[in-house]
Amino acid sequence: MRKFTQFSKAIVLLLALFVYSSFFFGCKKNNGNNNNNNTANLTSKICNNVTGTEAVYWDLMNGIPRTDIPGGLPKLATVGGTYIHPSYPLLSFSYPPGYTAQTDPNNGWIGVNLIRNDSKSIWRYTDLFYTGSATITVQSVLSSEVANLQTFLGSTGTTITTVCSQLGTQPRAAGIATTTESVYITFNGFSACVIVSITAESGLGGEQIAITTTAAPTNEFADEILHTYLPIDYTLLYKGDGELDSDGDGYPDSIDAFPFDPTRH
Repeated sequence: MRKFTQFSKAIVLLLALFVYSSFFFGCKKNNGNNNNNNTANLTSKICNNVTGTEAVYWDLMNGIPRTDIPGGLPKLATVGGTYIHPSYPLLSFSYPPGYTAQTDPNNGWIGVNLIRNDSKSIWRYTDLFYTGSATITVQSVLSSEVANLQTFLGSTGTTITTVCSQLGTQPRAAGIATTTESVYITFNGFSACVIVSITAESGLGGEQIAITTTAAPTNEFADEILHTYLPIDYTLLYKGDGELDSDGDGYPDSIDAFPFDPTRH
């Protein structure tokens, strides 16, 4: 199986743990009572040209609360395996059959690539704490991530259509701000959501870069969202009695820029 490579070997220094909530902050848990299976009427709250299951997913990935997930609370129908990161076991989840989990092999990155065995669907999270003199922007990271995604899917040189995009900066706490750029794109029969966030803390001397990527054939994207991507997302973000607070500092992971460090939030 081909390995999904990251954007740059020049970024090598790791000083922080994986930050899941950078991509999914602001999302609210669906209580499962609204089993809306009529996806035709679903429209994104931030891009009205995005409809159906993809609209709900796109909004959730951009921190827009939705309680109308088709089928209710996302759950895996069948567990095919369980992934536990070898260095950071808090990054762990179950995944459906037909997938293989690969720890991000790139130097300094903490993450995982969950790849369908036909190499046509991927769910990916990865994270790096970067210190250095080079200027790193969300735009440059996102462009590299998209290029690598095309290479992985064998679709280099094809025209990319941007269905929707978002760019903004959100204060997270005193002296901490996160700049995020997200794109929902299509190319050569594939659909993909790519989100890059860079969190900077005054006086820290570095930045935390976080990437999430999901992609599948366009005619399978909605099914993959409901049966693979969202169930894993919710496993990472929620527990039975509410939102996860991994470091126990009183700030749920969805709003904690440092969810595994009890001294910072």
